[in-house]
Amino acid sequence: MKEEHKSTGRKILSPITNLFVKLGIAPNVLTVSSLPLSVLACYFFSQGHRWIGGIFLLIIGLFDTIDGEVARKSGKLSKYGAFLDSVMDRFAEFFVFLGFFLYYTDQWISILIFSTIVSSLLVSYVRARAEGIGEECKIGFMERPMRFAIMFFGAFILGYRFLPIAFSFILIGNVYTIIQRILYVIRKKNL
Repeated sequence: MKEEHKSTGRKILSPITNLFVKLGIAPNVLTVSSLPLSVLACYFFSQGHRWIGGIFLLIIGLFDTIDGEVARKSGKLSKYGAFLDSVMDRFAEFFVFLGFFLYYTDQWISILIFSTIVSSLLVSYVRARAEGIGEECKIGFMERPMRFAIMFFGAFILGYRFLPIAFSFILIGNVYTIIQRILYVIRKKNL
C-alpha cells in the first residue's frame, strides 16, 4: 500500500488508536484477537449471514490496521510483534475465505474461492521470500487491505449471488501482483 494512503488512514484512525494506547491495550492483543474474530466471521459467512460476517470482517480489518500504529505510539514495536502480525493476518484471511468456501455448493465457485485463498497466501509468500534474500518487495496493489476492502464490498453490496465477481477480481489482482513481484525481484537480482 502506498505510504500516502497509509498516512491518510493513520490520521483518520488516530482517535481510535489513541484510545487503545490510553487504555493500555497491548498491540499484540489486537493482533491475536483477529483469530477468534475471523473464526466467527467464517461461521457467519458459512451460514449465509453476510451482514454479521461483514461486521466481523470490518472489526478484523480495523484491528489489523491499528495494531501496528498502537505499537508505534506506545513504544512497543518489535520484530516479534511484526512476525506475530504477519502470521495472524494469514490465519485470519484463511478463515474468512473458508467461510465463503463453505457457503457455496457450486463446484466452480468453490474452485474460484480455493484459488483465491491460495493466490492470496502467495502474494504474501513472494514478498516474504524476497525479504528473506534481502530485497524489499512492497510493489503490487493487491495487498491484504485491498483484498479485505473488496470482500467487504462484496459481502455488503454485492451479496452472495454476485460475490464471485469480487473473488474473481481478487484472484486476477493476486495473480498480477504475484507476477509483478517475481519479475521485480528477478530484475533486481539479475537472475
